[in-house]
Amino acid sequence: MFLCLVRDSLSPSVPGVLESVARACSPRVEPYGDDVVVCEARGLTRVMGAPAVVAGEMRRMAWERGVGVRVAIAGSHTAAWLLAHLRPGITVIAPGDEARALARLPVSALALLPECQPGVRRAGGSVRRVGETVRRAGLQPRRNTGSKRPASIQLMRDALATLDRWGVATLEDLARLPRADVTSRLGLAGERLHQAACGEDARPLVASDEAPRFVERVELEWPVEGLEPLSCVLARVCDTLSAMLARADRGAVTIFTRLTLVTKALHERVLTLPAPMRDAKVLRTLILLDLEAHPPSAAIDIVEVECGVTPGRIVQKSLLARDVPAVEDVATLIARLQALMGDSRVGAPVVVDTHNPRRSSLKPFTVHSALRTSHSALGTAHVAPRTSHCAVRRFRHPMSVRVVADRGAPVQVVLSESGLALSEPRKDGSKGRVIARAGPWRTSGQWWTADRDTWDRDEWDVAVDSGAIYRLTRNRATERWEVEGVID
Repeated sequence: MFLCLVRDSLSPSVPGVLESVARACSPRVEPYGDDVVVCEARGLTRVMGAPAVVAGEMRRMAWERGVGVRVAIAGSHTAAWLLAHLRPGITVIAPGDEARALARLPVSALALLPECQPGVRRAGGSVRRVGETVRRAGLQPRRNTGSKRPASIQLMRDALATLDRWGVATLEDLARLPRADVTSRLGLAGERLHQAACGEDARPLVASDEAPRFVERVELEWPVEGLEPLSCVLARVCDTLSAMLARADRGAVTIFTRLTLVTKALHERVLTLPAPMRDAKVLRTLILLDLEAHPPSAAIDIVEVECGVTPGRIVQKSLLARDVPAVEDVATLIARLQALMGDSRVGAPVVVDTHNPRRSSLKPFTVHSALRTSHSALGTAHVAPRTSHCAVRRFRHPMSVRVVADRGAPVQVVLSESGLALSEPRKDGSKGRVIARAGPWRTSGQWWTADRDTWDRDEWDVAVDSGAIYRLTRNRATERWEVEGVID
């Protein structure tokens, strides 16, 4: 016997609830995402009672977790799947009566089969590809260039459309047809539909293992205060987690640190890693740096660290490109900078959608994308054509400078040691004579508002006799000159 749990359409989808309910009752569970779970109910009657009692108990457990479900028990998981999707409440079918229970259902109900749906996510991160049952039965999907659906799904949909044109209205009508004739005309897709109409399974239940948790918990004999004694505890915890991750070939992408304090309060921190990693020293350093920026308010009684994992990272290096820093080293450096400067002051620059060139912003720095860009750039450097580019190294805060102007145009730039110590070789306070200039380009904005974002400037690109090229700006309201950046 098999039992199918389907989330009711009016109930919210809560990740992992249906799977946890099924695993609490049955050892063999096949989850399909967060909305459908199929499990084996054979043997549960000796422990929990009659099949209706088993279905009612599992439905009650799901309701207690905030999810309403439809439950069906039948002798095949195909019949349980269809009945749970189409009938509300609890449906119990005795073994051998599957064809009779499915007889009045329309043929269109077969579109609810997992083989006819775009895809079904399995637990543990694996994905059941659409039409897997058909392919296991030996069906060779034809090429389908006119539809975005996989070919095996399209074959099932075509077979259902053909049955509708034949006038087959119910599953009873389809079950009465000779299976050999249906197979000869519709192929193995028709054979699978005929099996489902009779309540038969094309494959056995494929149970999946419960996703393992990578968690380590230490209850301290004496409370610890400060990061230095906590570091010794975290070192032992991270060593154990690193060994667990290595055995499972997984890398941590999220670290949940839960500290139970002597005040019975819970100090919880969530640390998102830029790339999968499992080095114990790196994990301990990142946790300590995060706790240094967000320290607990009291002494610590219990330390618990849990890792959200993903398959291990495989790095294929090239003999033709220079090596780049390891992701762990870059992640540690970023964590140290965030602990020193603050989370909001460390990141990657991002272009702001505004006409004001002085506006800037930051976004979280992603190590894997930056290193991938470096790899691609290094790998293609030997074939890239040599081109000359002109770039402006813009200053985060423009520097004031004294400028001698003639009719509004700059003719001399006073270079001082405190101001322009850029690429200018002369730092003795001498004057740089402008030998070439371009401009002005007037830029203004936000003049219709009363905030401080209003700007009204003239921009000049000037080349001085020392060889340096600067971008100068003049505030039209205050007549103040500033150096916006250096042109390389």
